[in-house]
Amino acid sequence: MKTMGIDHGTNYAGWATMQNGKPIDFGLRDYSKIEMPKVLDAIYQDTFRLIEQEDPDMVVLERPVHFKNANSVLALVGAYSMVTLAALHLGKPVEGIRPTELKMQTGKGNADKETVALEMQMLFDIDYDEIAVPVLYKLNHPKGKYKAGDVKERRFDPSDAIALCWAYHQKFIKGVA
Repeated sequence: MKTMGIDHGTNYAGWATMQNGKPIDFGLRDYSKIEMPKVLDAIYQDTFRLIEQEDPDMVVLERPVHFKNANSVLALVGAYSMVTLAALHLGKPVEGIRPTELKMQTGKGNADKETVALEMQMLFDIDYDEIAVPVLYKLNHPKGKYKAGDVKERRFDPSDAIALCWAYHQKFIKGVA
């Protein structure tokens, strides 16, 4: 069975495909320069093409359950809805995975995004920078705190998408929950 995990968001989205518990491909989508509500259409169109291209048997999403404020509710539920709609329009079934289920499949129920990425890296022998994409400083800090090229932060969306596929594989294919 070919699964596609999508870690949806209105700024960045990670995606991954897995066949029989082995990652096939993964990537990161950047929507950060598109304003609301136009970003929702962009997410729908982009996801529709991606699902059509990858042709999975199942699309796996993280169910949105935690929100910081009303704006994050609109953003996350909007992105979740657009991805779900794209999958349904292509006749693909959608399975929601709760964040706690996702983290439990990494072996740590309270895992943060970095821990999930490290677990996926070790489990599948993938380059960490490919699944936890580094965002680099562009300029040197005037007081020497960092240099241009140092890692400022990471985008963990691809590793989360791989973990979604893995959690689905463990829970529904192997029956390990």
